[in-house]
Amino acid sequence: MQPRLPPVLGSLGSRLGEIGFERTRRALAALGLSLFVSLYLLLAVVAGPELAPACVALAACYGVAFLGVVAEWFWARWFASGLAWSGLMIAGASLVMMGWSPVLAVFGGMHGLVVLTLMGKKMAARYDLQEAWRQRYRMDEFGVARLQKTVTRAAASLPSLIFYALGPREDGMTMVAGVAAVLLAVAGLRGLVHLRTWGVMALGAAAAVVAATGNVTAFAFTSTHGDFGAFPSWMQFVGSTLALMFLAAAVLPFAGAVARFLRRPLSSR
Repeated sequence: MQPRLPPVLGSLGSRLGEIGFERTRRALAALGLSLFVSLYLLLAVVAGPELAPACVALAACYGVAFLGVVAEWFWARWFASGLAWSGLMIAGASLVMMGWSPVLAVFGGMHGLVVLTLMGKKMAARYDLQEAWRQRYRMDEFGVARLQKTVTRAAASLPSLIFYALGPREDGMTMVAGVAAVLLAVAGLRGLVHLRTWGVMALGAAAAVVAATGNVTAFAFTSTHGDFGAFPSWMQFVGSTLALMFLAAAVLPFAGAVARFLRRPLSSR
């Protein structure tokens, strides 16, 4: 799931893609990612033991994206864009459900900056269109595009999965299931960048775990009244619900191939 940018931002991204400034844009993206690493590490210190594990895990995600963007790993643009799209969606949902907040607006704007700086054909040529890895894995244009969608969407699921697994909760069994879903998603991403079929299966398993244990429709029925306002429904949506949406969208590009494989006779597999 990769939402469309507003027309003005989309036009700006297209112009950046045509103009170039790849090094400057890479530096801006890396700066934004490094700021989120620092932010989550700071929150891990000041937010207390209930939020510290989630904040450390989020800092690790953004740290991987930062290193990948700086080192120009072929999948880094997809991974970083996925985290940025997740941040945009979380900020948008928060503004709708919790009301206007300058902090949330800045949070979403910084993620939007990462999305914009990594857009365009020239940035793609610097990362995912590198010839070395495409020749190594014998990837054509269609295969690259399909892999890009899956990696981006799977990466976008990680913040919500981490929040669902490691955020404040009372149900220990749900936490175990959430951690299992995170580990499956991370393993799936690793498998995908090495073009392993089991990577898609791991993402599908993570989606199944969240669907079975995450109570993903509860946000629509949670009361928004009381001392915490809309916080319960917001926490439910940006956690398991959003995670399931991204994971399902990540598996979707390979759904046809998996279905065709399963329909084949066992003797020909």
